[in-house]
Amino acid sequence: MKLKDGLILREVAGQYVIVPTRKRVQEVIGILYMTKPAAYLWGYMQNNEFEKEDLIQLTLKRYADATYDQVSKDLDKFLKELAVRGALEIEDQIQGSYSIHLPNKENERI
Repeated sequence: MKLKDGLILREVAGQYVIVPTRKRVQEVIGILYMTKPAAYLWGYMQNNEFEKEDLIQLTLKRYADATYDQVSKDLDKFLKELAVRGALEIEDQIQGSYSIHLPNKENERI
């Protein structure tokens, strides 16, 4: 899978947002708000085709306190939300919402 083009990550007042541009304005539903860990994954996703397992391994390397099972469940929710919002190019459309928590020193949420 991969992210659609025309989506820009910006940090505004300490909050990370994904803003659709050009034709994506009509395709992507709303502005996506993310925390620092989600923005970290977005940076990778924006430059690479990826599978969920790639994101799991990337997360486990960055967040030592994270467990495989929790990261996997959290990424399911995260990827579903991106799909619902129209930000992913994937074969099968998946739907749902998410709340992602990855343990780390700052207890940040994705």
